[in-house]
Amino acid sequence: MIKILIVDDLQSKREMILKVILDNHDILEKNIRQAKCVNEAKKILYQEYFDLMILDLVLPVEVDGESSPKNAIGFLNNIAINPSIHPPIHIVGISGYKDQVEDHHQDFNEKLWNLIDFEENTSTWADQLQSIIFHLVKIRQQFISASFANQSEVIIDYLDNNSLPNTFVGFNWKQIANNLATIIEKSLSVPSKFSNGAKAKNINTNSIKISSEYDFQNLIHLVLRPWLPSVEAENIAVIFDGNTKKADFSIKGNSLIIEAKYIDTNGKKNDTLKTLEGLKSFYSNNANVKALLFLILVENGVDLDIHKIEEEFSQQGTDPSVCVKVIFNILN
Repeated sequence: MIKILIVDDLQSKREMILKVILDNHDILEKNIRQAKCVNEAKKILYQEYFDLMILDLVLPVEVDGESSPKNAIGFLNNIAINPSIHPPIHIVGISGYKDQVEDHHQDFNEKLWNLIDFEENTSTWADQLQSIIFHLVKIRQQFISASFANQSEVIIDYLDNNSLPNTFVGFNWKQIANNLATIIEKSLSVPSKFSNGAKAKNINTNSIKISSEYDFQNLIHLVLRPWLPSVEAENIAVIFDGNTKKADFSIKGNSLIIEAKYIDTNGKKNDTLKTLEGLKSFYSNNANVKALLFLILVENGVDLDIHKIEEEFSQQGTDPSVCVKVIFNILN
């Protein structure tokens, strides 16, 4: 999350800038600081780091002091040379005094990331500011993702090199849903590695058989527990319009919902696909749900196009994201 410092001697202007930031970006007000003069801004920068400083170009040095562009230029110079000040990553200048700023335009251009002309009765300045902040937020998100990705590669390499188990399943709920789908699919090929089957109906290490939706759910539960110990079965996920829906499995306050379906006849295929559509709509009424994972186990005799169903029913770019994984039953 980016942090922003607003430096402006006019309270009404600071409030307008604050509203633009809060109305259009996923930024918390606690991450936005305000200063009314150069000295207040310095004190804040002695203690904190900021991604962006929005700086009025005609400022007083002290509260109720005389405002001048020279004060803002002196402040910018001080940021550059004072080792005690934490320099903001980006500085955007904003001013409604074009005539006063004009004489110092070159000085400001050399030190500012961007310069915005403030006109209270137009939206142009707000649009510019929105665009700048959106760019910063996007860069920060990409940077964090890249950092996590690099760290995860180092961790995974270390685990592999030391023959240690890798239980990494992703950094966001969409990734986790997709990775869990892969894990469940692989578990059908090597089920004896995941459980002794003591608590699962018709499942043991010598003869494993999946012949019902109940068996499939048991296997999923046994496989997921080592990866996600907090997984809950038959938890109420949604209460909507007086109706309740219990998810087959839910993880971390219903952030991820997993539904397991079993198709053994062509007739059941159509019913299952209709059910998927209904469940997607139902779960979308719960703001806590970040991702849905539908696992469909299919008997070999059923006429079904796996890739077509996965493509039509999966929605990776939506909120919540939807991952559909169709698996042919090799344990029948």
